[in-house]
Amino acid sequence: MKYRIVLVAAIFMAISGLARAQRFNPDIEEEHLKGPVKSMLTTVRTPQGKIVGHPVRNNFNEDGYFIQNTYYDTVGNPVIIVVYTYDKKNRLVKDLRTHEPYSELLSQTTYEYDKKNRTIVADMLGIVDSLEEKTLYKYDKDNRLRSVTTVDEKGREVAVTNYEYNDVGYVQYATYSEGENSIYKGTDKFRYDTDGFLAEKCSYYLTTLRQAFLYTYYYDEHGNWTQAYVYHVTPTEGYLYQVITRQISYFD
Repeated sequence: MKYRIVLVAAIFMAISGLARAQRFNPDIEEEHLKGPVKSMLTTVRTPQGKIVGHPVRNNFNEDGYFIQNTYYDTVGNPVIIVVYTYDKKNRLVKDLRTHEPYSELLSQTTYEYDKKNRTIVADMLGIVDSLEEKTLYKYDKDNRLRSVTTVDEKGREVAVTNYEYNDVGYVQYATYSEGENSIYKGTDKFRYDTDGFLAEKCSYYLTTLRQAFLYTYYYDEHGNWTQAYVYHVTPTEGYLYQVITRQISYFD
């Protein structure tokens, strides 16, 4: 087992979702997974062992794309299942989100692409509450995702995320605004090591640094990390904040 120490503010922020919007690469690549990954169960716990949020199992097909994501309660029962459907070009056509254990359909999202096979619209329709939201994607001349905008059924902006890149093409800044007239605004700043791994992430509200975390990762024989110890870091102290485990299975 080997480990790597990095300073970040959150581990699963939407960097992995950036390129996924473009659909150029399989999901296992966007998740920075190596080898023929079949499934991955991710669980976050406090230092005392209490589960935080919903454990999630990602299931992949042999081409490396999501086929189903399952979210569990704290005792291991599935509560939300998302099923993905693709076309012959491996472009995501739609996903269906159901509430378990009765398979109640909650929402359906359909996707539109431009001539460069980049996602330009994700249209989400809530079946139960009739909520409809659209997510609009825009790109720069280098085919990098520049902005993601969510609008409601009346076309009003709900949230906007803008991205800036460093000289080698990695996301350096992600700036978020939410609510009418952009009431909330925050920025995440990223720094990478010489191997291209995320080395530091700082989260700001306006110009005030809000939080930072220190991660220690442990890897399996395929080079995929399976455990992370997360330390909350301040200018004067640091303490264990969370423990993240990933149970990864592989195709034979």
